[in-house]
Amino acid sequence: MMLTSRDILLFVIVFGLIAATGFLQSWNVALGILNMGLISAIMALGVNMQWGYAGLFNVGVMGFVALGGLGAVIVAMPPVGEAWAAGGLRVVGGLLIGLATIVAAVLAWSRLAAGLTRTLGMIAILIVGFFVFRAVFDAGVDAVEAIDPATTGYLGGLGLPVLIGWPVGAVLAAGAAWIVGKTALGLRSDYLAIATLGIAEIIIAVLKNEDWLSRGVKNVIGVPRPVPYEIDLQNSPGFVERMTSWGFDPVTGSSIVVKLAYMGLFLAVLVLLLWLAQSALNSPWGRMMRAIRDNEV
Repeated sequence: MMLTSRDILLFVIVFGLIAATGFLQSWNVALGILNMGLISAIMALGVNMQWGYAGLFNVGVMGFVALGGLGAVIVAMPPVGEAWAAGGLRVVGGLLIGLATIVAAVLAWSRLAAGLTRTLGMIAILIVGFFVFRAVFDAGVDAVEAIDPATTGYLGGLGLPVLIGWPVGAVLAAGAAWIVGKTALGLRSDYLAIATLGIAEIIIAVLKNEDWLSRGVKNVIGVPRPVPYEIDLQNSPGFVERMTSWGFDPVTGSSIVVKLAYMGLFLAVLVLLLWLAQSALNSPWGRMMRAIRDNEV
């Protein structure tokens, strides 16, 4: 991809407007706008890969975004010991029973000869597996969600650094994309858009209603941050002394430093993704995808 003079001019105008906001209004506001722009650019890269490079009209992007947020919660939040003791093992056991039911149904369908026996066997496996799954899983969910529902009511996560949650969220989104690809890539145009939108809505509905997983719509409180908190910087004598010597108010300076730290993280991710996208575009795979996009026949 080559930058044209028009592209450069547009970048200059946007950054000029952000700088003007900093000088005329507040650098906190300007850096907040810049960080949101970097986040939007990262999301736009994914859409550009799907719509631009591959020619796939996918409108289920928000489902993948939701899975990214789930990855951060699962990785960064500490486990809720009381919830695990109350029903965590039953929840896991129920999920394993559900998975085993699906595997058994698939094996029965593939190994039994076509006919009434296979049909009845499939029905029996699915019905029995469903009721056993619900009996074990629902009891565990009720026990977990009853543990201090105002603040927890879920299993929690692994208690690891939140930055690890970013690639984990990407892996979860990639897994969902693989499932979408296996089921819906035979569709084109509006049909693919409808299918991806439906799958995204299913993902969002599950995350909203399964409180044991990520508290649903109640929000997880206290997700760790990859950068320091402003109050911690303000309570640091060294930071206060440095800000004062530079002529900054420590409160304002702490907010600006935090936003600059976020900007560095977002910019690093954006540059990495840009490099990966360009490498993929110029690879044999990228040339193949563009050829398919331009001439499906």
